[in-house]
Amino acid sequence: MLDNSKIKILKDELNFDIDNETKEKLNLWKKIFVEYNSHTNLMSKNDIEVLFEKHVFDSLSILKWSDFKNYKKILDVGCGGGFPSVILAICFPEIKIIANDSRIKKINFIKEIKEKLKLDNLEILYSRIEEAQCENVDLIVSRAVGKMIDVWKLSKSHLKKDGKFLIYKAKLLEEEIKDFKSKYKNAKFEVIKYNLPLKENFERNLIIFSPNKA
Repeated sequence: MLDNSKIKILKDELNFDIDNETKEKLNLWKKIFVEYNSHTNLMSKNDIEVLFEKHVFDSLSILKWSDFKNYKKILDVGCGGGFPSVILAICFPEIKIIANDSRIKKINFIKEIKEKLKLDNLEILYSRIEEAQCENVDLIVSRAVGKMIDVWKLSKSHLKKDGKFLIYKAKLLEEEIKDFKSKYKNAKFEVIKYNLPLKENFERNLIIFSPNKA
């Protein structure tokens, strides 16, 4: 999975120098992921062909936000197959990551990955996020789950007073921000645009919301 060309992409695009231990864990993760996906649908077969470009790189694109490493307890709402939670847990063992999902087939895979990769910094929260006890996290992240305003309303009780909310988005960016501001008049956002390393143009966005400034 991580050949020299992909390692170079991580360095050039995200300024991320990957060490050998992390490289080995990511390669083992991919092997387990592909095998598991062959009998339990975690993602489409077409996406497996661009697993690094569309999912691993995208998960790590949070590094384009300069403040990311200041947050030591992160909740991934609706983690699905582990993007970004598992990828972040592998690459940043010093950060506590909580992977949340309400679908048992997704959670069972996360449990297997946690055990086989010995990810002590990865916790698993099997629950609807609005029904879970407060996790008191520094940062809430979410990717490919739903509308920004909906994810925020359901998960905001888990955030510390000075915490932040970050969502990965591709389309409908302006509409979602407008919808959010209609409910929270003083909401302030930081938007970071980037492209996935694919042949076709595939623009993505990190949207960071600071509730204490709203």
